[in-house]
Amino acid sequence: MDDALDLVKRSQAGDQAAFKELVNLHNGQVFGQILRMVRDNEEAKEIAQQTWIKVWNKLGSFRFESAFSSWLYRVATFTALDAIRKRKSRKEVSLLSDDGDEIVVNEPSAVAPPDQIANMERQEIRERFMKALDSLPNHHKEALILRENEGLSYKEIARKMKCKTGTVMSRIFNARKAIQNQMKEFIT
Repeated sequence: MDDALDLVKRSQAGDQAAFKELVNLHNGQVFGQILRMVRDNEEAKEIAQQTWIKVWNKLGSFRFESAFSSWLYRVATFTALDAIRKRKSRKEVSLLSDDGDEIVVNEPSAVAPPDQIANMERQEIRERFMKALDSLPNHHKEALILRENEGLSYKEIARKMKCKTGTVMSRIFNARKAIQNQMKEFIT
């Protein structure tokens, strides 16, 4: 068994020393990912701490269906995105003019541009969807692709797959359900 997975299992059982080893093993990458998003060293440190608190609290939900590092970086990304959403996109700085009047100046925020953040979210969703789609049995995947990508009716799919319309409906339902289960953290 992989050492990191052993650390995860021990951490899930409440072993704080194992969790500390996980933090030591992955904190550099977590911090780097967050820093690229918020572009502020102190804020990245704070968000990294929040990430590790969330990881500790949610560790029981990790089911070993993906790499621990993927799950961890997803938690880090969403924690950073939450922090970015909570603060204003622009910072206000108050200055006093020579005659004592207060002047409020809007200063650009140090966060990653919104389109960069949105692209990161879309890429992660797309990657998770493709992984979920690839995990489906071929007959479920084929039925779903014929329906969603090619826009075929249930009857047309049944003819093409040489099965009953009810079977097609069942396969598509099961395919959608399986994908939803694998993507539930992205579904609000």
